[in-house]
Amino acid sequence: MLMFAIFFMIFVGVTTALYQVYETHYSINAGNQKRLSDTDKNYLKELSEKAKVTTQPSVYSDFGQMIDNIFGPQFDRKVALKAFTEKEESTYAIPLLRRKARLSYNGNVKVRHLPFWRTRLPSVDVRGMLITLVIVNCFLIQLLGAMSIYTVHYEVSMPLLVWLNDPLIVMLSIYALILLTYVISRLDMYMHDIYQLGRLFLNKTVDESDQSRECM
Repeated sequence: MLMFAIFFMIFVGVTTALYQVYETHYSINAGNQKRLSDTDKNYLKELSEKAKVTTQPSVYSDFGQMIDNIFGPQFDRKVALKAFTEKEESTYAIPLLRRKARLSYNGNVKVRHLPFWRTRLPSVDVRGMLITLVIVNCFLIQLLGAMSIYTVHYEVSMPLLVWLNDPLIVMLSIYALILLTYVISRLDMYMHDIYQLGRLFLNKTVDESDQSRECM
């Protein structure tokens, strides 16, 4: 009976791994906004509407006042206007709302990863590598699931792989990979957001440099 339970859990694990790949794909292409809180969804709607009718995002405008209330008076309202006038909300607006509590604006913009760890916004996109790891983990889980059936009739004799003959160890390995894949998928969303914010503030710096050259 125990053996049947172990094989059932292996089947559940393989199915979960396939779902994790689907969920990662969905989050990239469709589910980005669903990861916002209801409050942030309301902010997104209101700020996007106000940004459409704002030309000078001063502190006295409705848009400027709302930016001050949500992000604080130190936040650059021109950056906010660029974020909320972008055609695709998932480019800047959604990451900005989702990570607003982690940003600090003392001179240079920094992101707080942990209470004791702050860095500048990243300039390198690691999403491709993280998504590749999700897919590789899914492949390994399917391979382990297949080996759990194969070793019922044919034992593996290679010393380094002899553990594949124990379905319990195979099951635990599968769920360890599922947990690792979950951590990677969460890291992927987080790193994507702060990379997009890095692009947002970098574009602002580039625009200011171009304006300075024109004045000269």
